[in-house]
Order: sequence, then structure tokens, then C-alpha cells
Amino acid sequence: MNITKLVHSCLLIENDGKKVLVDPGIYSWQNDKVKNTNFSDISTVVITHNHPDHLNHEFAKVIMQASPDAKWYGTQETVDGLKELGIDGLATSEDQDIEFVESEHADLSPWFDKQPEHTSYLIFGEVLISGDCHTLTSSYGARILAGAINGGPWGAVVGFSKMIESMSDRPKVVVPVHDWHLNEDARNAIYIKLSEVMGKFDVEFVALKDCVIQEI
Repeated sequence: MNITKLVHSCLLIENDGKKVLVDPGIYSWQNDKVKNTNFSDISTVVITHNHPDHLNHEFAKVIMQASPDAKWYGTQETVDGLKELGIDGLATSEDQDIEFVESEHADLSPWFDKQPEHTSYLIFGEVLISGDCHTLTSSYGARILAGAINGGPWGAVVGFSKMIESMSDRPKVVVPVHDWHLNEDARNAIYIKLSEVMGKFDVEFVALKDCVIQEI
């Protein structure tokens, strides 16, 4: 399983010749390395919710042009938004590699007045994409969990850690997303502490470097 973090919450997951792209948002698209990434042969795009840091329209258009046969998945709210781009998304999946996992976005009040429709995903039966949720109570059998370690205005690394602690079945590996807003020193310090904390739960923390393919 190869995973490439394309800044913030965008991941490229490659397994058995299939490529799944997760949450192509604006903070990722602002990065020159991401803009120079080859987005051809993407088989599937999954979007947890329609906030711009998880779905950027310009980014989506580039993916659509490079991989016109890709299937797009999201909540009904996200699927409705994709129609504006000429993309026919799906709010359900019959693909065994793409399973929707019911979840809610972390509480946004009073920062925002409205909660977005939100979903998590189990990819290839191995990778749980939690999105902006800190209340999952199971890993759903996933070996790897990609989780929002720091929600910016809505959450903190402590809340993320408590989610992992509370799980009835924990993943073997945790990889970090949703940390574009941290400077390098802060990110490195949090990664070091997360490795220590996850170790208490017999979970391995694997730091992802932006735009670097990592086999996990």
C-alpha cells in the first residue's frame, strides 16, 4: 500500500494498480508540488464533505480532465455540488474497495452556523479515512487510519488522541492529515508527541511527508 500526502487532507492511495484520491482541497492545490503532480489514471475520488479545504473546484476540474473515467463519491450535498462542474458523483457505493462509513463533522459552533453533511470511508478494506470527525468509536477493521490530528478552529490533537483511545478496535497504524496550518516546528513537535501517545495504545504513528510516496 503506497500513500502520498498531497498537503493538508489530500491523499493519493495506491493499491494493486488502483489509485484513490482523497479530499482534493484548496490548501493542497495552492502548493506547486501538488499542481505538478500527475493526476492521470485516478480510478476513484472520495470526498468527505464539501468544505473548500476538502473540495476545491479548480483542483477537481484538473482531476476530471486528467482522469475522465474516475468515479467520484461523496455525501448527497457534495454530489449536488459536483454537478455544477459536470461531474456525476455517487452518494452510495457498490464497489467493495469503497465503503461509506457513517460519521459527523466535528462540532463547528459557534465558529460556523451550519454543519456540513459528512462521511468517512473504508478504502481497500485497509484504510479508514476519518475526515473531520473526532467521534468514531471503531476502526471498522482498517489497518491504517488517516485522521485529522488538528482541526484548526474546531478541534485539537487531544481530541483526536481521545478518539483513538476510545475505539473498541484500534488500527495498527495512524497517519496524520489536516495540519496545513501548522508551521514546520509545531508539526514536528506534535508528530513526536503523537508517536509517544499512540504507542500507549499499541498503535504506530507514521508521519507523512508532503508529496513523498510512502509504503505502509
